[in-house]
Amino acid sequence: MTSDSIQIPRSLPLLLTHDGVLLPGSSMRCSVDTSGNMELVRSRLLRGTSLKSTIIGVIPDTSDPASDREKLPAMHRIGTAALVVQVAGSNWPKPHYTLLVTGLCRFQILQILKERPYPVAEVEQLDRLENLSSKSEFKEALGELSEQFYKYALQLLDMLDSSVPAVAKLKRLLDNLPKELHPDILASIIRTTNEEKLQILDAVGLDERFKVTIPLLLRQIEGLKLLHKTRNPKTADDKRIVAIRPLRKLGGGAVKPFSLDDTEDDDEDSDDIILLEKKIKSCSMPEPAMKVCMKEMKRLKKMPQSMPEYALTRNYLELMSELPWSKSTTGESHRVSVKSVCPGVGTPHLQTTGFNRFFKGVFHFV
Repeated sequence: MTSDSIQIPRSLPLLLTHDGVLLPGSSMRCSVDTSGNMELVRSRLLRGTSLKSTIIGVIPDTSDPASDREKLPAMHRIGTAALVVQVAGSNWPKPHYTLLVTGLCRFQILQILKERPYPVAEVEQLDRLENLSSKSEFKEALGELSEQFYKYALQLLDMLDSSVPAVAKLKRLLDNLPKELHPDILASIIRTTNEEKLQILDAVGLDERFKVTIPLLLRQIEGLKLLHKTRNPKTADDKRIVAIRPLRKLGGGAVKPFSLDDTEDDDEDSDDIILLEKKIKSCSMPEPAMKVCMKEMKRLKKMPQSMPEYALTRNYLELMSELPWSKSTTGESHRVSVKSVCPGVGTPHLQTTGFNRFFKGVFHFV
């Protein structure tokens, strides 16, 4: 299938999110725990058998109602058609799913066809996925803007350490991708707020998109210049601390600076993994548990995010970091009996099968 033959369906199920903004060409990890979004995953993604069933519409700046009794809020009219690359589920601390989605193109909501159990809308595709860079109209209308954008993007990359995998990969992308995709790709990587990404998403016209994104590039360049001035010019690592994200940034949430100091692993770790590692180190867990967690963290950093084991390992580490390792109860009033925790202990059946001793051993160990 060629790129110019790709068309999104006329109706799309909608995933409502307020944590982040997905731009075409970028990837994002979405946490799903509300009723409508959960039903979308169960009914559409887990039961679907065709490629069409994995294409959904991601609507930013819109919260999914907490229950079926609540009305749908006013939706942002511009969204991103996305391909669901991975679905991972967990039951702790409550049932939820984590989706890895990759943006395909922009669309506009024409009308809501169905609200329950999850919203479905008739949509109009706004971005065309064919390569426009070779067309004479593109060169005449946007040639100067696209060349200016490309110049600033190269200037930004020249200020970074080209030995870092993320920087080298981005340089190759700039040379190989069609120029009309540059604003979305760069905006998903450099340090931007959700409000700024929302402006870029709403910029349907290419000229407007370039004009909105160029100031963000200039701001990033000026920030790096200031950083280089404040650092010791004799150090060899002047270029290694930059506010830039890896291409596979996943989650929504607040934007934080990304450090490219660690180059031991080929994989570019995201900010939330770094924060999770710090949380594990500060939660006062016993030394045996800490060794296991650090071993799993090292595996997680090297693991591609598209692997199903990635989400399982991450959920395990998050569970370990949130356990109350340093909390305990004192006094007779807080003492818990074995029978209150395991009511079946002491029954004839458990005594004959040996489970009575097993339950007591597990409880006393905990």
